[in-house]
Amino acid sequence: MHAAVGNIFLKTLEEPPASTTILLLTTRPHSLLATIYSRCLHFRFTDAGYEALSDATETAREAWRRLRADYSNWLARLGGGLSDKKVTADQVMSIYGFVTRFSAVLAAITGQIWKQQKGELLDDLRADQVDAIQSGISNGMRLKLFAEIEQVTHSYARERLVAGDEIARRALIASIEQLEYNISMLHLNLNEAAALENFLLASLSIWSQH
Repeated sequence: MHAAVGNIFLKTLEEPPASTTILLLTTRPHSLLATIYSRCLHFRFTDAGYEALSDATETAREAWRRLRADYSNWLARLGGGLSDKKVTADQVMSIYGFVTRFSAVLAAITGQIWKQQKGELLDDLRADQVDAIQSGISNGMRLKLFAEIEQVTHSYARERLVAGDEIARRALIASIEQLEYNISMLHLNLNEAAALENFLLASLSIWSQH
């Protein structure tokens, strides 16, 4: 959808026919016009889930389950606001704990999958081809893990929306927009630790203000 078409479509998006739900599907959300992107609720559809980690060790899967749960609890604490310096410091330190644990889980999972798959590679592959395959495994898994972080964020926001907190809708949109941006930066060689850190620091501001 190039800019001219996007601008024409914007009118329909802003004033759709009655009883109409419009679904937009894209693999490149940041290629959309900002005026379109900002008017949509964002959902990431993925095959990610615990099934996606089936080739990992149970230790790695359990570490990921704990990290997901801790992230959910961190969001819930943010909902209470940052009441004093100690609370703020605890929340910030938690961010760097999450980043360290995320990197460890990703390394453990990709290492295990690579260990299982490298034995199936053809013997005549060049070194750069082997490196590309290994990099593909790592890149694919980190996207799955980021997708699960998005799922947890949606679940937290849904609970607040059900409780009647409509402000959470704007916070969710801002949070997912930030996550999508950081995921897109992974393709420009931003490493996953920096991407996650940036997202969590933004989330600290977004959710504590709502």
